[in-house]
Amino acid sequence: MHSQGAPISYTSVLIAVLVGIAHAGLAPVIEVAGVRPNLVLVAVVLVTATSGFGTGVIWAFVAGLTANLLVLEPLGSLPLALLLVSVLVAGIERLIGRLIWIYPILAAFLGSIVADAVSLGVFRLVDEPLDVGLPIQLILPAAVLNAAILGIFLYPARAMAGRFGAEEKAAW
Repeated sequence: MHSQGAPISYTSVLIAVLVGIAHAGLAPVIEVAGVRPNLVLVAVVLVTATSGFGTGVIWAFVAGLTANLLVLEPLGSLPLALLLVSVLVAGIERLIGRLIWIYPILAAFLGSIVADAVSLGVFRLVDEPLDVGLPIQLILPAAVLNAAILGIFLYPARAMAGRFGAEEKAAW
């Protein structure tokens, strides 16, 4: 387990900014089965799962703030949701261990639900309250979509982290 991860580089911060820009540009256009993917959430879960909690938190803040500045959501809501997702990923890692294929996909599914709930909560604080409850018919399919996207990118992300990432210390 790598609780803090390697120090983050300037290149990693630049990539986080580019992911935030890509999310703001692509997410409103892409629609699968009536829901839109949260590309920045998928990236934050991948980075947290492969590089550790410290790097994931920085990615959550930088990519989330970049995307938040370019989309029409209350300022700070996306970084807040992504920071909570990064904590969730690290918590799931501590709880069930680093099961290579299961825990990142589970974390993306649960993280998507948490991020949508935070976004709805912030919208209720900022805008006039809606009379609808949690729109489960949209939240659950979005969580499945985000977990599927993460599943597609999981092997390449792990391969790149293994090639370019810092060496892990042995547990013994």
